[in-house]
Amino acid sequence: MSKISKTFSFLVFMVFITPIQVQAELKMGIVNLDLLFKEIPIYRESQEKIKKQFDPKARNLKTLEQEWNKLNEKYLKNETVMSEKEKTELVKKIQEVETKFRSGQEKIQTDLDKIQREELSRIRTIVEKAITDYAEKNDFDIIIRADGTTLYAKKYINITQEIISKLQ
Repeated sequence: MSKISKTFSFLVFMVFITPIQVQAELKMGIVNLDLLFKEIPIYRESQEKIKKQFDPKARNLKTLEQEWNKLNEKYLKNETVMSEKEKTELVKKIQEVETKFRSGQEKIQTDLDKIQREELSRIRTIVEKAITDYAEKNDFDIIIRADGTTLYAKKYINITQEIISKLQ
């Protein structure tokens, strides 16, 4: 008998003598979080809330940008006919508006990043609870993200401690 045939026969034999409990199927689910976040109302509502909160600030920045553009155009258009004092004053004004614009832009970006992180964390907590509740209610053994990250697993599936013990 060839080595492959012997191995196959052994595997078939083991399947038949293995207790039923060991042969139990693993109930597994996959969640595409990217799609989930696009589809759930709580995420869309959160994005709308953030947009409404930051629209006035963005409009103020736009106004500063327009003012800066007008001052630059004025300088370029009249540079040859302005006195040195007028040029100096206009350049100073342009720099003040630019500084105000850049600091406003940085502040808005910092505030926006912070609020988006907070909202995402809040929504992620809700989603994780929903996944856990669903998995437990429907007796799933493991739920993974579409990219392979584990979102939920029954305790017996996680063998990390056993591997750590073996490696020590």
